[in-house]
Amino acid sequence: MIQGLRVTGAGLLTGALLGACTLLQPYPGGGDPADALRGDGAGPTGGEPQDPLVDPPTDESVSVLDLTVCPDGTPADESDKSCTIALPGTGFPVHLGFQAPGRNVVGGGIRIEDSPEVQWTLLQAVKDQNQGEIQFSYVLPADACANLSNLCHTIRTEQFAVVADGAGGFAVSRPVVVDVVLQCATCDSQSCLDALPAGSCKTCPQPDACKTLYDMCYAPGQPSEGTDFADIFEVFLGTNGTLWSTVDGCIQGEALCKDTLDKNTCDIAP
Repeated sequence: MIQGLRVTGAGLLTGALLGACTLLQPYPGGGDPADALRGDGAGPTGGEPQDPLVDPPTDESVSVLDLTVCPDGTPADESDKSCTIALPGTGFPVHLGFQAPGRNVVGGGIRIEDSPEVQWTLLQAVKDQNQGEIQFSYVLPADACANLSNLCHTIRTEQFAVVADGAGGFAVSRPVVVDVVLQCATCDSQSCLDALPAGSCKTCPQPDACKTLYDMCYAPGQPSEGTDFADIFEVFLGTNGTLWSTVDGCIQGEALCKDTLDKNTCDIAP
């Protein structure tokens, strides 16, 4: 039987739903967008996250390139806009190719503009390889946009291969520069249309799975009608929900609705 809705603990999907509220707050102004990527609760996930490296040395023998692909299938290095989109409460991908003649790559890292710290994670799959791919996500807290203007903010990052230096320490490759768009507004904002590549601001229709979830849980007379979470559902996953303004949002939203239906519950959990 469909049960009453409740908000479960911290998780990427639950955080994403709560993060929707931050996209709809009145225009607050002020704040440094880069702080949202450097702040408490932000950091790598996937692999084994480590303590940051402060001003690490560079191993000139190791090279990396950005393998991010834009929503229209264009490689990031052929686009004149950022193909990496950060939404509050979710992770954006770090995807690098590397060449390492010394087979000394042990992980991947990222440095946010104006920070001396490289945040990084150990990745077992890259060890002892002379070439390969580095893949992990960088997660933002659900309130990442709380003190920022309701715009799309472009933030410069440096992304690295992290290598063992042979003496018990770590170094980094020369970085690849990747601009990340922190989306603190929907695609109704001209700032998002200006910052994001073609295809990122298209609107997909609400998936059938979400229509079904609404009918079973939040429609008049259903168990979770009128709850606070029903209001969030309407804003985030409803007919004109915030998620349907980006390609990633469309994929994530449909998967969330399907997963909830498969569990035969109104409890949305990561």
